[in-house]
Amino acid sequence: MSDVRRAALHAAFRATAYVVRPHPLVGNREHVLRVDAAHPALDAALTAHGFTTWAFITAWNPRAQPCPPDTNARLQQRLIALLEAQGHPSVSAVGVADDRRWFEESLFVPGLSRDEALRMGRLFDQEAVLWGTVGGAAELVPCSSPPT
Repeated sequence: MSDVRRAALHAAFRATAYVVRPHPLVGNREHVLRVDAAHPALDAALTAHGFTTWAFITAWNPRAQPCPPDTNARLQQRLIALLEAQGHPSVSAVGVADDRRWFEESLFVPGLSRDEALRMGRLFDQEAVLWGTVGGAAELVPCSSPPT
């Protein structure tokens, strides 16, 4: 992928609302996450369940190429099954572009480490994942950079 295309994608990711749907693990309310922003209400809900980290991930549209709905659904089911097999709870979520031109069904995964979030993102050929810690800001983490 060219640097210009990658920069445009990352700008689009920053202009996205990362919506966590209501669920008991997140205080039974919707949370809208933004890159580089803190989310104290979500932090409080996660702390109540003993979580200190989280990730927002998807299997949709690998390599940032639009896929047919049935392909995206199949990939997302694989991601869900993998998380379940590893004992990671997940919450239904969706990433929605601010201009509403695109969306991706996603998962909010409390307790996922940064390394594991990156591993999942890379496994499903994603350009980036959103990751955070309780008390910190949401971080857009490129999957293309080498592991640290």
